[in-house]
Amino acid sequence: MTKQRNISLNHDDRITSAGRRLGDVPDFARHEVEWMDGVHGTANGGLPSVAEFPIPDVLYSKGIDHSAHPRGSKAMIDVHGANYRLKDCRPGAWLVSPYTGWKWAVWPSGRIGWLPKRIELPNALRVYSRDDVQ
Repeated sequence: MTKQRNISLNHDDRITSAGRRLGDVPDFARHEVEWMDGVHGTANGGLPSVAEFPIPDVLYSKGIDHSAHPRGSKAMIDVHGANYRLKDCRPGAWLVSPYTGWKWAVWPSGRIGWLPKRIELPNALRVYSRDDVQ
């Protein structure tokens, strides 16, 4: 005998960081709230190991100019989403935010940080913003 459960698969009943049901968030803002609150979770496997694909040298470089580093509330929302998505990923993993288009990566230290758009990283280490979109 199986127990019948009422499970929402579309996350509408999830309570956001603002204390609101995700289903009550207006459509125009929903994707931003989903990103900020990490609704899509951490990236699922599929990345090569450090032995198979080393950490890109540019992430060891001290020469990255951070004068254009994003600031303000938009940057805070974006890094929050990137932290959720890149959590538990290997160093060198990176993504392009669906919220701002900014690039975020896992540094050799394990910290997640911003990278200028001009920095090229290998596609083998790219994590997408959602598991169902590649």
